[in-house]
Amino acid sequence: MYKKIITLLERWLVKIYKKLEDVILELRHQLYFMDFEERESDIFIVTYLKSGTTWMQVILHNLVTEGNMDFNHIYDVSPWPKNQSFLGEPVEKINSLPEPRIIKSHDDYAFFNKEMKGKIIYVFRDGKDVAVSLYHHHKNYKDPDITFDENFEEFFTKEKAVMNWFKFNKEWLENKKDLPVLYVTYEQLKNDLDKTLERIARYLNLNLTEEIINRVKTHASFEYMKTHESKFGLVPPVEEKKVYNEFIRKGKSGEGKVYMNAQQDEFFEKKYAEYIKPFINKFESK
Repeated sequence: MYKKIITLLERWLVKIYKKLEDVILELRHQLYFMDFEERESDIFIVTYLKSGTTWMQVILHNLVTEGNMDFNHIYDVSPWPKNQSFLGEPVEKINSLPEPRIIKSHDDYAFFNKEMKGKIIYVFRDGKDVAVSLYHHHKNYKDPDITFDENFEEFFTKEKAVMNWFKFNKEWLENKKDLPVLYVTYEQLKNDLDKTLERIARYLNLNLTEEIINRVKTHASFEYMKTHESKFGLVPPVEEKKVYNEFIRKGKSGEGKVYMNAQQDEFFEKKYAEYIKPFINKFESK
């Protein structure tokens, strides 16, 4: 009986510790942005996890600069403030970057103020493919024993989860604050890159030349990014033995159909019709 009480107490304390840790990290994130110097020229790339964020970072880097790829990591030229705040890096590192800054974000819609400066490019990816990519990411980097079903439950089924896929995307697509957002899909980038680059260039008032287009196609190709994966993936801690060469895995579409069972597929389609389908016109060219 005594052992059972101790076990339950230990589990309870672990949960409390985890919640406190999350609160501390979020407060650190908020404090970081209080010293963040906003600029009208800022370009935010906002996405749900595993939805083409790094791909868009490379595309924009090659659109708005001369496309020098000699950086050590993509975060050197396109920072992720939330991650850098967690690591305790000084905000001056971002504030000192030249214009226009390309800024990565997985923050939910509520984080952005309606008076924000800059523009947002929101990349949306088919949720079924996200489920597969996210599963492999967590299996390689966090929990090698996790199953696809467990991962799907955590990020798609749990409505109160911090990163519920349906809720996260719905709020961004709904855009109640009327934030300056250009909506681009992963599939548009994959199936019609030329047309999608034209949309992005118009939105950012960029002059798109043949040289720039070819540069984007070279540096943002799957082959180039996979070959130079150390520039884009996670940096492995010395003390951890994990798979750190699968950050850029396949870059394919349609895998979700293979992984999902009939019940999961039915659940997804029902939620998609309710949360996402009313806003699919946001993905049309403009």
